[in-house]
Amino acid sequence: MDLIIESVKKIEELLEHSGSMDAGVLLEVDPDTVICHFERGTTMSATFGGKSTDFATYDPIRAHTKASFMFGAPMDTPPVRGAACAIINVVLGFLCMSRILHSCPESCHTSCHDLMVKEVAGKRLCSIGTMGPGGAELGDYRTDNPTDAEIILINGEGIIAGGTGDIIANHKGSKRIICVGPSTAGIARIHEIEHWCPFGRK
Repeated sequence: MDLIIESVKKIEELLEHSGSMDAGVLLEVDPDTVICHFERGTTMSATFGGKSTDFATYDPIRAHTKASFMFGAPMDTPPVRGAACAIINVVLGFLCMSRILHSCPESCHTSCHDLMVKEVAGKRLCSIGTMGPGGAELGDYRTDNPTDAEIILINGEGIIAGGTGDIIANHKGSKRIICVGPSTAGIARIHEIEHWCPFGRK
C-alpha cells in the first residue's frame, strides 16, 4: 500500500463536492520556524482556505498550486510526496478533521520528550524516519526491523517513505504504531493511526 497515494485518493473524495477542488494552495519555506523535536529539516508551510500547517522536510517546495494537482499524480519523489502530505494536512485542518497543524513552542520540547519516554519505557522500539533530538535516544531497546519491535514510531520523513504503508498494513493491530509531530497528523487521521503531538498547535 502506498500511504500517500491512498491518502490523496481520500482527499479527492472529500473535496469532490465541497466547492474547494480548485482552491489555491500556497507552499512556502520558513527556515526560522522551530520544528518538532522528533523531526529534522526545515519547515514547509501549506496554506489553504485560511488555514496553514507545518511539514518538516529536507526537500521543501515553494509553489502556488491547487489541491487537485495531487489527484492521479505519480508521487514518485520525496519532494512531491512531502508537498502532498503538507497539502493533506492543511486540507484536513480546513475541513476541521485534524486539530494539530503546527509544532509546539520549543519550551514544550522537554515536557513532550519526558512524556514519550514514559510511553516507550521497557519496549523494543523501531523508528521510521530519521529522528530529531527528541527521538534519537528514546527507548531502552532499539531495532531497525519493524517485525522485531513492540512500538513503531513514524515521523514526517518516515510517513512519506515508500515502504511505510506496507509496514503499517503488516503490523497495525499487532503492534503499537505511533505517528509523531504535526507533519504526520493528516495521514494518521485518514488511516486511524495513533498520533502523538501533545503540545501541537492549531
